[in-house]
Formats: sequence, structure tokens, C-alpha cells
Amino acid sequence: MSPTHERVQELFHIARGLADTAARRAYLERTTVGDPELRARVEELLAADRQAENAFLKSPAAAPEPIGERAGDTIGRYRLLQEIGQGGMGTVWMAEQREPVVRKVALKIIKLGLDTREVVVRFEAERQALALMDHPHIARVLDGGATVTGRPYFVMELVRGVPITEYCDSARLGLRERLELFTKVCEAIQHAHHKGVIHRDIKPSNVLVTLYDGVPIPKVIDFGIAKATSAELTKKTLFTQYAQILGTPEYMAPEQAELSGLDIDTRADVYSLGVLLYELLTGTKPFDLRTAMQAGFQELLRTIREDEPVRPSTRVSTVGREASPVAARRELNVEAWSARLRGDLDWIVMRALEKDRSRRYDTPNGFAEDISRFLRDEPVLAAPPSPAYRFSKFVRRRKKTVALAAILLATLLAGLAGTSYGLLEARDAAVAEREAKLISESRREQAERNLEFARAGNEILGNLFARISPERTYGSLGEFRDDLRAGVLDAAKALEEASIGDPLEVARLQRKLGTSLTALGEHAAALALFERAEETLRKELGPDAAETLSAEQNAASALLSSGDLKLALPALEAHL
Repeated sequence: MSPTHERVQELFHIARGLADTAARRAYLERTTVGDPELRARVEELLAADRQAENAFLKSPAAAPEPIGERAGDTIGRYRLLQEIGQGGMGTVWMAEQREPVVRKVALKIIKLGLDTREVVVRFEAERQALALMDHPHIARVLDGGATVTGRPYFVMELVRGVPITEYCDSARLGLRERLELFTKVCEAIQHAHHKGVIHRDIKPSNVLVTLYDGVPIPKVIDFGIAKATSAELTKKTLFTQYAQILGTPEYMAPEQAELSGLDIDTRADVYSLGVLLYELLTGTKPFDLRTAMQAGFQELLRTIREDEPVRPSTRVSTVGREASPVAARRELNVEAWSARLRGDLDWIVMRALEKDRSRRYDTPNGFAEDISRFLRDEPVLAAPPSPAYRFSKFVRRRKKTVALAAILLATLLAGLAGTSYGLLEARDAAVAEREAKLISESRREQAERNLEFARAGNEILGNLFARISPERTYGSLGEFRDDLRAGVLDAAKALEEASIGDPLEVARLQRKLGTSLTALGEHAAALALFERAEETLRKELGPDAAETLSAEQNAASALLSSGDLKLALPALEAHL
């Protein structure tokens, strides 16, 4: 189907008003995807226009007077003072309001020659979107109207600010200050969403920071490609071309780079906020889109849709100061800055940058709340839901309780370590004897029994360690002690039921477990283990052996701890 004359003229006028050839080429690649005939006709007009302009410049005629607004011109009750910016649709002037109050304002007016139907509708949509807002971090609309030639304009509060990334670096803000400033931007975008407006072009130049009484205040501006979530922003309608790409590529959500016509919702703004936070923390953007752009517009879109960014901490540590002006300008060690980002902040940023929008934060408020949890040293929702992570947060909040539990656990583990080492040595010896075949059949059978006992002992210890794993979350030291007590009792029972291995090794392990039970207050169970160990040692080593006498003393101490003085005192006197 041949393109309409109106569409060709519309694209020609917009492309003609762009700054340079590269900008025109990028614009035509976006707006004529799949329609080479349309692009050819627009390029013919642009070529003819350039030829006419060159011929005019070569003529001796005097140059015409500049067309458009100039400083000193009056539009309604506003006098233009100075041009302060240009966007894709309009020019922004600092102006002086004369009545009913005298004040400085920002006046945005459609560029001369760009007042096509598409641009006018988008301009009015931006004015309407801003008029809906009432938030301290969004620039307010004060007035609106049209010039005598019919070109619409609107008046906003004058924001004397700089892009948020530039402010944070020049003011040398630390991590907390950057995060607190960013959460205010999230609050502003959340307000826009509540008003039914998606910004769709969040980037540093659209988030300006200004100082009020020395306090930095971010202001979100430029709703030029904003989209309504429920109703139209203007009575005039606009049919958005199929597969038309809107937004700034570096901050564009993957669904904005789709050519499938996927509807854009508020989570696109969450992604752009994630890119903004990435840049605030690392000094770089998640992707090097300039390299992708050299391979063509389609490669640029593929990069946005498919490539996964590296984590912020990794980006800082791998590229160093060249990629991290945050660290360099504050004279911080790059490794130290990377360490501060590793973990919670990595998870938070990467969740906002998820390719699948269903896995991102649902709202900017959810994004900001997770950052606040990080600042309050609480578990963040973006963290992998592992027990070890939650236990680490428990440790940081209840350091004293966990320290006492750690001391108790260390005492138990120290007692078991020696036995475990002995069991491992027995296993290695048995393997060596079996492989070398240097011992007799009877010794080999005994070694195999020791190996089997070692395995059983390892299983017993493994079950105990699993019960008191640091991945479990305890509400109090009492809960931890109860769990530890039950684990040691289970280990003692399992050892009693095992009928294999060297009797001496069994007796020695019984004494270790008995010592642990005594520390946990289980005196009766400890006494039973000491008595069985004493009986075995008496039989294997004799009544006067040092280990036998030590086991007798253990049993007497257990009797004394249990309160049975009648039996305990004679036993203790025998060892004095």
C-alpha cells in the first residue's frame, strides 16, 4: 500500500527540523520500519530540500531575517528572556510573567515548522499530563495557550537544576545520599502512575536537581512521550504507528524495543528507573549501545531486548575508576565501593532491570521500599529467598544472642573435631591396608569394620550438623539450645545402636558426647554415656589406665551435677 501524501509530509517536516544527518537517519529508521517506499519518498524530499538550500546559499541575495521567537518577544502575558533548552517537539524559554504576579517561568512552545498533527497532539498530551500532577518532585504547569499563529504553548515552574547524575557527582554524594535522593524520584513517578500517566522517557536530563534552602530537591520534567493508562490525555486522537519506537534507547525497557506492538505499562518506567540507579551507583550505563548502534538499528534493539547487564558491583570492580566516577571523584577505593554494592544493591538493581516485566517490581513505590529496607538493614524483597540469607540478617539484628550461641556451638564442635579426625585416619589406614595387601586377613577385616564405623560416625555427625545448620532461623537462644540438645541426644542414641567399629573409638566418642550433654544440662544422659565408656575402657585397657580413670571421674562429675551427692562424693574421693 502506497504511503499517503500527509504521512510523507509529516515525516519530512520532522526529519528536516532535526539537528544533523545522523539524527535524521535514526529517526527515519524508527518511523519507517517495514515500509521502504515511505522512507524513499521522504529521503527524496530531504535531498531536494538540501539542493534548494545550497543553491540559495550560493546566491548573492541578502540572508533573510531569522524565523521564530527571539529574546524580548511577547507571547500572551509572558516576555521571552532566554532560550534554555530544546526537545524533539518544542523549545523551552525562560520567560517573565507580567500579571497577575511577576515571576520567572519556563515557557515551552512547539518548534516552528513542526506543528504537524502528530506533534501537536503529543504536545497537548504533555501539557495535559503535567496539569494532572500535584507533587513536589514534578514540575508544575501554571498556564497554557496558543500564539497568534495557532502554535500551542504551556507555562511551567522554572526549575534551575542540573541532571541528577551530574549533581550527585559534583556534590560528591555518598551511597546513602544517592539512594535517598533516588527514592524521591521513585515517589514522583509513582504519583504520575496514580494519575494514570506513564512517563516512558526517564533519564538523567529529565530528572533535574535544584537546591531549596540548601536541600537537594529532584524534579521530574518532560512528559513529551507520556502515555495514559486508562483514558486519553487529550480530546484529539493520535494513532501510533505499528512498531513505532518511542524513548531514549539507553533507558528504554525491553518491551519498548519490541516490534510486536506489546502494550507498554507502568513497569517500563520501573526499568528506566533501574537504569538510572545503575548509572548513579556505577557511573556507567548497563549497556554500551554506541557499539551496538554501529551494527545497525536492529542490533541496537536486539541488545536492549536480549543482552543481560553485568551486576553493578562487577561493573565497578572489572572496569575500575574509568567506569566509576562515583568512586574516583570521592577518592574511594574501587574495591571498597564494589563491596558495598555487592549483595543487596546488586539484587535490587537487577530485579528492576529484569527482561521479563512480570519479574520486576510492580511499582516505583515497591522499588523505593526495597531501597529503604536496605538502608534500614532489613531483608530486601529482591534477595534470593534462601535460608542462609535470612539467617545472616537475623545475625546482624541480634548479635549478642547469636554470639552466645556461637560460643556454645564452638565448644561442641571442638570436642567432636578430634574424634572426627581420628575416624578419618582410621578410614585412610583401612584403605591403605586393603590396597597394599600387606596385612593379614584378620587385620584387614578389622580395618574394614573400622571403616564402616567411620562412615556411621560421619553420618551421625552429619545429622547433628544438619539439625544446627546456620541456614535455620532461630527466634531466641533458648530455641537454639533446645535444637542443639535434641541433636546431641539423637547422636548418642545412634552411636548406641551402632554395633560396629573399634570399641575404644566408640568409648572415646561416647565421652565426647557426654561432655557436650553435661554442658547442655542433660546430666542423666551424660552419666549413662560415661558409665558405658568406663565399662569398655576398663575391659579393653584395664582399671588403672589413664583413660579408664578419666572416664570414672567424668561419671562422678555427672553424678555431682545431677545433685546425687550420696553417690557422687565417694566416687570423687577415690580420685583425690
